Amino acid sequence: MIKNSLLLIAILCFSTVHAQYDWTPAKVILKNGTSFRGLVKFPKHSGGLISIGTTEFKYKLKKKGKTERYGYETVEEVIFGDEEFATVHYGYVPIQAKKHVLLEKVISGKVSLYARTVSKFQNTFIGAPNMTGSGYYYDDFQYYLIRKDEEVAKLIAGPNSFGTFISKAKEYFSDCEKMVYYLDNELYSQNNLIELVDDYNLLCE
Repeated sequence: MIKNSLLLIAILCFSTVHAQYDWTPAKVILKNGTSFRGLVKFPKHSGGLISIGTTEFKYKLKKKGKTERYGYETVEEVIFGDEEFATVHYGYVPIQAKKHVLLEKVISGKVSLYARTVSKFQNTFIGAPNMTGSGYYYDDFQYYLIRKDEEVAKLIAGPNSFGTFISKAKEYFSDCEKMVYYLDNELYSQNNLIELVDDYNLLCE
């Protein structure tokens, strides 16, 4: 779905993925192979240092139907859209020890790239540090990398992805000399994350 740049990811996330935090038609696929369609509502997490809040999502067959909850233990994938429209695939990914959250699947391969929308608070009050401030919440985006044999995904870009993008990317892709060389020579930046992952999956054994 998202193949050109992080700017395109952000635009599509805001216009299509953002809707999934309200009741949105989707297909739910369970780990036992069964699937069903209905309305789905995702939880939205904060972009703080620790991801808090429920990891389950809500489901109901129709607008006035009974609400049920599903989570990592039973769900394999959630798909938004159908054959006539672009589909968006979500799956549970471990971002902390023993914590799996719903992330959008951007690229699948030796290294897979996932994204999610998080809520951030912008303080607009200027004053003493201990005084109550005012501000507003806004949406931001986090991007994760994971290999099949890794227990926890790597936060590579977005809120709380500490360190420079180049240093984090060089460390993560250190098993491929070509990618380290390209990163050293600034052939990739954070805005080229899609291309970086695609090229790694193509060029690196």
